[in-house]
Amino acid sequence: MATSARLELGRLAQEAAALAGVVRGSLGPHGGQVLLTRPTGEVLLSRDGRRVLEALNVDSPTARIMIACISTHCNLFGDGAKTFIILLSDLLRQFEKLNKRDQGKYCSLKHISQFLVKIQTNILDHIMTQDLKKHFWSIFSASASDTRRNMELVLEPYFCGKVGSNRQMFLTHLTCDFYFKVTAGKNQNEALYLVNECFAELHTTVTGLPFSDSRILDGLLLHRDFAVYCPTEGDKKIIIITEPIHSSLSELGIEVVITAENQFKASETWITKRTETLLQHMQDNDIKVILSGVKQHDIVHRYGKNNGISIVDCLLTEEISFICKITGISPFKPSLDNINHEITQTAVAKFCQPFHLGTKRFVHIGFAKTSTIQLYCMILCGPVHGVTEQHASAFREAFKMLQQMFTAIHLSQNCDSELENHSLLNSLNKTQQHSSPHQTLFQEHNYWRTFQANTKHLAPCGLKMEKHSASFSVVDENTLHSSSYNTSTIVMPSVDLMHGIKSSLFQKRDDDLVDCQTASLKPKVQKERLQMTENELLEDKQPVFNIVDKNVQLQVSTARCARLLKYEENYQRGNQNYSDSCIELGSVLPVGGLFEILLHYYLSNYAKQCQSSNTSIICSILADVLLSIPKTLCMTQKRNAFPQLCLQVTSALKSNQQLLPNQKFLESVSCKYHLIASVLQCAAQLLSVDLIISIKRLPQKAEESDSEVDG
Repeated sequence: MATSARLELGRLAQEAAALAGVVRGSLGPHGGQVLLTRPTGEVLLSRDGRRVLEALNVDSPTARIMIACISTHCNLFGDGAKTFIILLSDLLRQFEKLNKRDQGKYCSLKHISQFLVKIQTNILDHIMTQDLKKHFWSIFSASASDTRRNMELVLEPYFCGKVGSNRQMFLTHLTCDFYFKVTAGKNQNEALYLVNECFAELHTTVTGLPFSDSRILDGLLLHRDFAVYCPTEGDKKIIIITEPIHSSLSELGIEVVITAENQFKASETWITKRTETLLQHMQDNDIKVILSGVKQHDIVHRYGKNNGISIVDCLLTEEISFICKITGISPFKPSLDNINHEITQTAVAKFCQPFHLGTKRFVHIGFAKTSTIQLYCMILCGPVHGVTEQHASAFREAFKMLQQMFTAIHLSQNCDSELENHSLLNSLNKTQQHSSPHQTLFQEHNYWRTFQANTKHLAPCGLKMEKHSASFSVVDENTLHSSSYNTSTIVMPSVDLMHGIKSSLFQKRDDDLVDCQTASLKPKVQKERLQMTENELLEDKQPVFNIVDKNVQLQVSTARCARLLKYEENYQRGNQNYSDSCIELGSVLPVGGLFEILLHYYLSNYAKQCQSSNTSIICSILADVLLSIPKTLCMTQKRNAFPQLCLQVTSALKSNQQLLPNQKFLESVSCKYHLIASVLQCAAQLLSVDLIISIKRLPQKAEESDSEVDG
């Protein structure tokens, strides 16, 4: 029998807290490692939050949803599993407190869920472009050596959170070397996309060798050995074949009638002669290597050796597809009547030779010309399979993170001052007419003054990725930076975290509005707003604006060389260019919780200015939740490290000084943006669940039931 139970917010908060407790101790550079025991009996130490959470044997369906959302986020953006679950845990706990305080009478979880999915473009995009952007640094520099050093400052803390401090430097240097090799003279974003899509073909793991033997090779390692090897000098013409060369009559598509044994022998002789002629034709076209996706007949091997043609059999479909993609050639079809025609679908290899690595044998091939990327492959070594698997996973996700960091994100910031302040509340009241007249999103209470007073002038925030959308496109640099670029047609990034779906929504929705009262968007008034104290309030005559739910498109710029901006220059540029609604590619901030503290600061100020108590409460909750990350990072440091960090950041904000000047390591702003968006979407999906249906056992088939009755 199936039983159903209503979703309990307390249960959600407890499950998220339990998951967060597993990885909280491994967050940050001073965090520890988690001991994993697999069903096979293998024991593994790891700091990878995603790997740890996925290794848990979880029965609760909602807990499995949380882990699935984390896995989907990491698949898309490469990092953030530990921060994700910690933020989600604290967010659900804050909503549980709010729900208990209202005793469930004035607060609807469905309404909170609906509100969370509107947060990104209505509030947080505005804060990102108008407030935070002035603090962003650029990873690019006028010199290639400085750009490389800045990339190392991003990758080193990333690998520290994945594999630990003893291997992070080596992996950082390997990743930087590989990045600059594969992107040399190529489109940066196309190359990064291909590395992420075809990473399995671009790397090889070897167990039983020390980690220090890991290295980068020119060309490609094919995970097969030569069936026939004929060494030759100089460049070599290569063809790809995906079908047997020595085929039977039925495979050739020929209809024959055999009535005697001599006819059968004659047909076999004809097929063998045809194979010999085909290999001779390949030799006449100067073909030196055959890359085959199937096992070729021994007769093919014999004639290939006689004609000086090397043959590699049984290549994976993915390897064949990758070679076709980077060389631009198509497979040769020996079954067609093309023996007398010139073979044109060929690629040129600089070398094609055997390669020995430990006890394994490979084919090492290097092409003279490739599109999209410069062809290099990575060899990752380790004492056991689990270690090499960790290194390969961290290496791949590092390139996902780099792809996001080198993607410009256009955010919506258009404002509409004609709408009434209570449009959100009115739209929700229309919905409530069909449910309960006693439910509102948030009822005005006297305790709100106490709640607001307890909200300090530091506050975090959350973001939202609209359900069912994430659009990536590569655009020309001139288009991206053109003054005539139309920001009203851009597509908002969004991902269905539970299903891993990326799509796009181009339509506008009239109900996606949030009404708030704020200062003018002019830089002069914005500067005054940043200097507000905790007790200052806005005047009643200040304008009201509504931000319509616009779509944001993840644009990829090909620009690579921009001078590294000093803090003072970047701050001045942020004050002068408020019309620019783009998180530029290569935008970074110092690590250590600075991003969360800055969002906390500006979101708290925003909450104080909002005329709607609905917006104020949600923004204040999000602000408090974001501080959980710097708090956790400071737990392993000296006493009072967190208050001192907050004081240092707020003092620098008020005096327009550089933030955390002693922190040399950096992190990607766009990855942080997407992380908080994913957390809010996951929370919204969890809060929208009505019932949990538990099925004790699978229903029996009708035949089994009938047989039992008959017995």
